Amino acid sequence: MFDRDSRYAKLPLKALTDAQGRSVSYVARRIIPDNPRLVAQVKVQSGDRIDILAHRVYGEPRLYWRIADANPDPAPDRLADTAGRRLFVTQIEPE
Repeated sequence: MFDRDSRYAKLPLKALTDAQGRSVSYVARRIIPDNPRLVAQVKVQSGDRIDILAHRVYGEPRLYWRIADANPDPAPDRLADTAGRRLFVTQIEPE
């Protein structure tokens, strides 16, 4: 259902029955860890986006959400807007 790199890949599927009696599947709520394993920092360069940083750090731009999780911000899409800013990077858990 989800790509193996997706933040939702390992979450359990749940189901509910709607008012018409149909079964609707959904993904359980994803909780952002309180204490992610911070292993490094990455310095934002001019022109960076969070997916570019993820590619630089993890070799995969789709893992941008790991940087967002490690750097709580009300506007995670703006994390890489300021050149020179240092962002935390989390460890990738083994499969």
